[in-house]
Amino acid sequence: MSKMSKAIAVLGVVAGLGVAALPLSSYAADEPYSQSTSADVQVGVSGAISIEVDNGATDADVAKNLVDLGQIKLNGDIVSKGLKVTVKTNAGVQSDVAYSLTMTTESTNNALVNENGIELPAGVPQQGTSAWGYTVGTSLTDATKDLTGWAAVPGKGSTPAELKANGNVPSATHSEDTFVHFGATASTGQREGIYKGTVVFTATVQ
Repeated sequence: MSKMSKAIAVLGVVAGLGVAALPLSSYAADEPYSQSTSADVQVGVSGAISIEVDNGATDADVAKNLVDLGQIKLNGDIVSKGLKVTVKTNAGVQSDVAYSLTMTTESTNNALVNENGIELPAGVPQQGTSAWGYTVGTSLTDATKDLTGWAAVPGKGSTPAELKANGNVPSATHSEDTFVHFGATASTGQREGIYKGTVVFTATVQ
């Protein structure tokens, strides 16, 4: 090989290396070197139960927690109205929740009281007697004639009425309903007026 041909071959190699180096220099300037890592985030939500009440009213102006028994006829039959008490839980899908459901009046005085301070006493409602009480039914719309087992609502501080001793919120539905009915009667000597009182439901996890 002549000296001229050797010189050309060497120049060709140098030129090739120069062209190949240009894209590497450009990439390094546009895309900085980086690395990534990860972190875990965790938070706990405590298990809890809650209670809701619903009187079944469809009128938006009627409070869901109002049980209006309407008008009592003196010496007449029992008037009654139901209330659905729903116990709910946020427990996991694998866990049923056992609980008890009880009730008392909000006050130590368990009578219903009218605007003049006259009382309708707690007791077993029956014709000829002034009394108001409760029983547990099977639906929100049980007929009064089908309800039995009436009893007085205990006052605050007394032994609560046990509405459900062995309640169980299924994991599949996360809720369970109890239907509490309130009833009242009035004797001929009961003064007129609107008689009011408040009951308190308590669900306790077992």
